[in-house]
Amino acid sequence: MRNLTDIKYRIKGISQTRQITGAMETISIAKMRKAMLAYNKNLMYFDRVRTTIHDITRHSEGIEHKYWQKKDNNRAVFIVIASDKGLCGGYNHNILSFAWKKMQEFSEHYIFTVGQMAREFFEGKKAQIDVEFMHVTYSPTISDAAAITDSVISLYEQDFMDEVYVVYSAMEKSSAAPQPEILRLLPMSKSEVIGKESDYQEKPEEYYKELYYDPSPEDVLSTLVPQYMTGLIYGCLIQAAAGEHSSRVLAMTNATKSATEIIDKLNVTYNRARQEAVTSEMLEIITAAQNVSKS
Repeated sequence: MRNLTDIKYRIKGISQTRQITGAMETISIAKMRKAMLAYNKNLMYFDRVRTTIHDITRHSEGIEHKYWQKKDNNRAVFIVIASDKGLCGGYNHNILSFAWKKMQEFSEHYIFTVGQMAREFFEGKKAQIDVEFMHVTYSPTISDAAAITDSVISLYEQDFMDEVYVVYSAMEKSSAAPQPEILRLLPMSKSEVIGKESDYQEKPEEYYKELYYDPSPEDVLSTLVPQYMTGLIYGCLIQAAAGEHSSRVLAMTNATKSATEIIDKLNVTYNRARQEAVTSEMLEIITAAQNVSKS
C-alpha cells in the first residue's frame, strides 16, 4: 500500500516549488518589459548619432579614418554577453556555444566576458579571459556600455587587435525566443554606413552637396564613433537582458506547468491510495465481524 503521508509531503513540496517558479515568471516578465522600455527611450539619440556619421561619410569627399581601416593580422576581440544567473533554459548554452564556434575562425582571439556564466564557460574551456565585466547584465546602463567601449577603443588604437565583435542574444520580432547574433563593431564598413544609392533617390538635390565641418570630419568622427559604439553595445546589453528574462519566463512557465501536471498525478495517486486504505479497513472490519459471529 502506498504511504499517504509521503504522498502528501511530496504534493506540498512541489506546490511550494510551483509558487516559486510562478513568482519568478511574473518578475521576469516585468524585467523584460522594463529592459525594452529603457532601450526604446535611448534609441532616438543613438539613431541621430548614426545618421550624423552617415552624413559625414557621404558628404565629405575622400574622407578616410582609422575606424574604417582594415587590418590583416587576423586578430579579433569578442565581447560575449551572457547572464549572471542560471534558470533560464538554454539561453546561456546557446549564446556561449555560438561564440566559441565563431572564435575558432580566427588564428588569434581575445575574450571580453560580460556576465558570470560567460566567465565560467570559458574557464571550463581553459580559455584565457582578457577582460571581465561583472554584474552588468542585471540592469545595464549607458555607463556600463561606455566602459566597455573605452576598453575596446583604447586597445584598438594601440593596435592590439584588428577586428572587434560583440556576441549577444537578439530579440527577433519573428521569434519569441532570443537568437544568438554576432555584430562587428570595428573596423566599421564604409559601404554599410553610406548605404545603397537607391535609398536616397527621393532626396532633394542639396542633400548630395558636400558639407563642411569644424573641426574636420575626421575629428568629428573620432568623437562620434565611440558614442555610436556605446549605443550599439548598450543596445546589445539591453537586448541580451530582455532575452535572458524572456528565456527565464519560458523556462519558469514550463516548470510551473510541469509542477501542475505532477501535482495532478500525485492527487490521483493519493486518492487511489486513500480508497485502498478505506477498502482495506472495511475488509478488516467485515472479516472481524464475521469471525465474531461464527464464534
